[in-house]
Amino acid sequence: MNRCVISIESSMLCRSDLTLVCSPLELSLLQSRYCIPSNKLCNAPFFTEAHSDPQHESRRTHFMTIGNWKHPPNRDGVQWLCQSLWPAIRRQLPHAELHIYGAHMSGAAQQHHKPAAGVYVKGFAASLDIMQQYRVCLAPLRYGAGLKGKIIDSWAHGLPVCTTPIGAEGMFPATSQTPEGFPDTQTYRSPGSFLQLWFEAAAHQQLQGQYETWGGLWTSDNADAFVQDAVRMYRAEEDWHTWQQRGFELLRKLYNKEARLRIVKDALDAVLVEKEGRRKSDYVGQMLWLQQLRATEYFSRWIELKEHHASKIGSA
Repeated sequence: MNRCVISIESSMLCRSDLTLVCSPLELSLLQSRYCIPSNKLCNAPFFTEAHSDPQHESRRTHFMTIGNWKHPPNRDGVQWLCQSLWPAIRRQLPHAELHIYGAHMSGAAQQHHKPAAGVYVKGFAASLDIMQQYRVCLAPLRYGAGLKGKIIDSWAHGLPVCTTPIGAEGMFPATSQTPEGFPDTQTYRSPGSFLQLWFEAAAHQQLQGQYETWGGLWTSDNADAFVQDAVRMYRAEEDWHTWQQRGFELLRKLYNKEARLRIVKDALDAVLVEKEGRRKSDYVGQMLWLQQLRATEYFSRWIELKEHHASKIGSA
C-alpha cells in the first residue's frame, strides 16, 4: 500500500475517538504494526442471523458464484473461474452447471455466458434466497481485503463455500491475533507473493488446525487444488452436512447480530463516558488535531477569499 495513504489513514484513526473495524485480522494489524491504541478500535464485522429454514441438501444442485462486477477482485475471480477452473470441474461433473450472479454484469461480463459449457450469467439477484437452491458456492478470490459478504450470505442460507485463503481471511476465531512475521504492507494481499507469506503466517497461528472447523474448504492456493476441492464438495454427502452446520456455528460465534451489536454499543458508551479523559491523555491525537484544525483554518480562509472575489466579479 502507498505509504502516503497509510500515513493519511493512520492519522485519521489517531484523530478519532473510535474506529469500527470490520476484520479482526485488520484490527490486530492496526494494533501491532501501526500502534493504534486498542481503546480507539472496535471489531464490528457483519451482523447476521442464519436462515430459519434452509433447503435440504437433496434438493440442491449446481454451483453458483456471486459478486459485484465493478469490484476488480470479483471480476478477476470470475475470469479465473470461467477460463481455468470450470472446464476442469465440468470434465469431472458433466451435468453440473455454474450460475453467475452479480450487479452491473452487462457488457464484458456476458462473454462468460456459455450454456453449452454449462455456464449461465444470471446477473443481479433480486433476493439472496436463490442461494438455497445451490449445492456449493464458489469464491475463487486471488486478491482482495476484508471479510467477504458472499461467504457470510452463503452460510446464512445453509450453503457451503469453496474458496481460497484470500476469501477466508479473517473468518476464523483465532484470527483475533496477528502472527509474528506477518507480511508487511508492501506484500500484504498483493497477487502472487501473498499466498506463500499467508501460509507461513497461518502455520504460525495454527490456522491449518482449523481446516476441519470451517464452513467449506478454503486452503487451495492453485487451480488444481481448487478444482479438487470444488468437486469433492459437490459429491460429498455426509461432509456436506458437516460443512453446512459449521457455517451456522461460525455465524453464531463470529457474527451473531445481538452479541456483536452489544459489543459496539458498549464501546460507544465507553467513549461517551470517558471522552474527555481519553482526549487529555491522547497526546498524539492532540498534535494531529492541532495540525488538522490549522488546515481547516486555512481552507476556510481560501473559501472566504474565493467567495469574495466571486462576488466582486458578479457585481462588476
